[in-house]
Amino acid sequence: MPKMSPVDQAFLFLETPERPMNVGALFVLAPPAGARKRFADHLVARMLECPVGPPFNYRVRPGPFRPLVALEEDDAVDARRHLRRHRLPRGGDVQTLFKRICEIHVQRLPRDEPLWQMHVFTGLPDGRVALYFKTHHGIIDGIGFIRFLTHIVSTSRARGKPRAIWEGMAAVPQAAPAVARASGATEWLQIADETRRTANDMLRLMWHQGLRNTGLGPGLAAPFVTTPDVLKTAPSPHRVLAHVSVPLQRAREVAHRTGAKINDVMLAALDTAMNRYLDERGTPPDRALVADVPVALDDHGGAGNRITILQVPLGHPESAPLERLQQIMGETQEMKHEVRALSGGALMLYSIVQHSLASTIESLHLGELPMLANLVVSNPAGLEKRVYFDGAAVELALPISVVAHHQVLNVTVTTYVDALHLTFIALREALPDLPKLARYTAEALEELDAESAPTQRARRAGRARVVAVRKRARRRVPAARKRG
Repeated sequence: MPKMSPVDQAFLFLETPERPMNVGALFVLAPPAGARKRFADHLVARMLECPVGPPFNYRVRPGPFRPLVALEEDDAVDARRHLRRHRLPRGGDVQTLFKRICEIHVQRLPRDEPLWQMHVFTGLPDGRVALYFKTHHGIIDGIGFIRFLTHIVSTSRARGKPRAIWEGMAAVPQAAPAVARASGATEWLQIADETRRTANDMLRLMWHQGLRNTGLGPGLAAPFVTTPDVLKTAPSPHRVLAHVSVPLQRAREVAHRTGAKINDVMLAALDTAMNRYLDERGTPPDRALVADVPVALDDHGGAGNRITILQVPLGHPESAPLERLQQIMGETQEMKHEVRALSGGALMLYSIVQHSLASTIESLHLGELPMLANLVVSNPAGLEKRVYFDGAAVELALPISVVAHHQVLNVTVTTYVDALHLTFIALREALPDLPKLARYTAEALEELDAESAPTQRARRAGRARVVAVRKRARRRVPAARKRG
């Protein structure tokens, strides 16, 4: 029987109609030369030759006691039952596709079937075909998803054997056999020792938070109490999706000049964009925004969730982009220090407790209580080389993530060839104009690049670009705000 982590159980237990815990992967494919006619039909026929493998052949079953559930393998899953075909209306483009995916993404997967669907879209310009694979976060995490995707695509245009995402772990080369597990009394002693360490590390984590809150020492930021109340809205099943790509080399250069990590640079760009966006709406934050940041723990080589999600305060509202970056670097270094010092069990338990509390606050309609975080930002790596699926060039490869309880915005950063792709998904009621925030993020990275330029000449050119960006921003301020 497949093992489930506490985080897996939490994703399944906490799901509601307004907060479906679905995750997805979107591929936009350009058909090979001369293959536009009935390309989608041939693609589907070849995919259906592939078997369904774990975790996509898992079925949910009642656990030893409620509300726990268990998973069991079903070797007779028929992929045809999970495949859907769609044709976009005439003149449809990627934005039309995004809107349709948002509608599908929030539909809960039936628990009496294996937890996945494949949606195939035609009607895009020049015969392009989109594949949207949807599954449940309770059976897979972002790193596991990327692992599967990496092995079902190819760096060659040549057609090999048919592949499909639903092959799952069967598509991934098997790792060396794990060390034999202890049994009997030894196993119970190991469990007792892990429980003791988890309890001690939870106390240590909270002690460090107390020291930080009183200014007496370092530690993680306390959840809820430090989060500004911006973009708050009631839970909703409505979603909006946006995407922007930025040059990977630009982010690398900023990181190199400042001693930062690329993740820090992208957090700073998002923070700058969010502050600009909120200021234009007339709701500037009164303190640093807070990001929920998923952190991968030791890799067990499977598909389940071995993660914790920790809160990272971003830059102070009045800070310049480079100042924000320095402040964020200090916070992420503190987070990494805590992750290295504490056990994975304690970190997972901490994440489950705080997100369960967020779910309880939302389910009891206690909207006056503070938010857990203002946005979620994750970076599950990506694809470093141009890839092909069944001979078709993959033009776009995007993750579609979860907007969990007490949250309104999720941003996933992935790499594809020489670009960083940022996929934004949000509650439509909170961010109906989400593409604007995506555009502001790209412009914020330009500002960081300009301000960190090393030479005087480059700095002058950079300042000119910053002035141009800010002039464009002022022109976009709504008329009501200008009059205010």
